[in-house]
Amino acid sequence: MRDPLKLIGYKTTDSIMPGSFAAILARAGVGKTALLVQIAINAMLKEKNVLHISTENPVDKVSLWYQEMFQRLTPEYETVQMGKLQDQLLRHRFIMTFETESFSIAKLKKRVDELISQDIFKPSLIMIDGFAFEPAVEDQLKELKEFAATHGLVLWFTVRTHRDEPADTDGIPASLNFLPGLFDLMIGLLPDKDRIYLRKVHPKNGEASDASPELYLDPSTMLIKEND
Repeated sequence: MRDPLKLIGYKTTDSIMPGSFAAILARAGVGKTALLVQIAINAMLKEKNVLHISTENPVDKVSLWYQEMFQRLTPEYETVQMGKLQDQLLRHRFIMTFETESFSIAKLKKRVDELISQDIFKPSLIMIDGFAFEPAVEDQLKELKEFAATHGLVLWFTVRTHRDEPADTDGIPASLNFLPGLFDLMIGLLPDKDRIYLRKVHPKNGEASDASPELYLDPSTMLIKEND
């Protein structure tokens, strides 16, 4: 599997240093979870532990996302080979779900601390799917970023945007204009006809090369592809 961030123009997913925040921005139903899972699988193939947190789906549905994306990424493998590889990857994944109303940054930090201190699971990446972003959580996110730096974690978030909400030229909603100050990388998903294009929203002048290929998600498989 090719590194999703390398395709965008970064050296590797490992270019995102521990303590960093990254985000995928898009409207509902465009493909945020599919891209998040592909990034997670890529990390797991490098033997990095991934903690996937969802506030929208139960464990079995999250697990199904991984299973389906894995099968789409490995069509050339025989069933036995694929089963063995998938079993190896499962050692590097832990799924945790919360109801949206009961989720909080404080609860997240407590649960992660418990996993690490009790030697249950020590993540390198945390994927948070469904976090409700609003200006009131800015200070909590700052605390979480300090927590991530202390534990050497990279945190990925999905950020839901809305079609009618005012946004700046990069597509960042006006109500979330504090995000660039907290996030080290932001990727936008832009649906256009039969493709969902990936665009680096932030930072504008980071490591990514302007010569990187134009990328999109194929709506039929939700896999990353390069423009023809």
